[in-house]
Amino acid sequence: MRNVIRIGIVVIVCASLVVGYYFYLSRRVTSADDVLVGEQSEVDKVLERDMILNYPLTPRETIKFYNRILKLYYDPNTTDEQVEKLCDQAMMLFDPALLQQNPRDVYVANVKAEIKDFRERKKRIVTTDVCDTSDVIYKKMNGDDMAYVLAYYFISEGSDYQATYQKYALRKDDFGNYKILAFQLSDENGD
Repeated sequence: MRNVIRIGIVVIVCASLVVGYYFYLSRRVTSADDVLVGEQSEVDKVLERDMILNYPLTPRETIKFYNRILKLYYDPNTTDEQVEKLCDQAMMLFDPALLQQNPRDVYVANVKAEIKDFRERKKRIVTTDVCDTSDVIYKKMNGDDMAYVLAYYFISEGSDYQATYQKYALRKDDFGNYKILAFQLSDENGD
C-alpha cells in the first residue's frame, strides 16, 4: 500500500511538472508574440497621435513633428494609403490660411508627385534638425502672435549630398497652438 501511495504521489508530481512546463512554454510564446505585435512602426506612432489632445506644445515641437512626417513621406516603405493619412496629420499642423491655399486633394496630389520625383531621383532625407529653442523668434504681427523657426534638412541624391534650410512662420491660434502659416527656402541664418 505504501508503494502505491508513493507511486501515486510521484505520478501526480510528474504530471504537475509536465502541465506546469507546458503552461510556461505556451505563455512564453504568447509573450514573444505580444512583443512583436506590440512594437509600433514610426508611421503608426505618428498616425496614432491625437492632434487635438496632444498637439505639440511649442513652435519648435510643431516643426519637429512636421519633420517626422516629411521623413515618412519619402520612406520607400510608406504605402500610398499611409501617405494620405500622414497628409491628414500634417494638415492638422497648418494654419487655416495655409489650408485654404492647399485643399486636401491638391495637397495629397502634390505630396505624391514630390514622393515620385524623390524616388525616381533616388533622393532621401537623411536627417532633419530644428533650431534651438533660444533661436526661435517670437513677434507680434497685426495682432497675431507669430513664431519663426529654422529647420535643416540633409538630403542624399544618389551619392551626392546637400543641405537645405527652410524657414517656417507659425501663427498662434485661439487654443494657444502654433500652426504653420508659411514656409520658404532659406540659408543657415534664416535669410
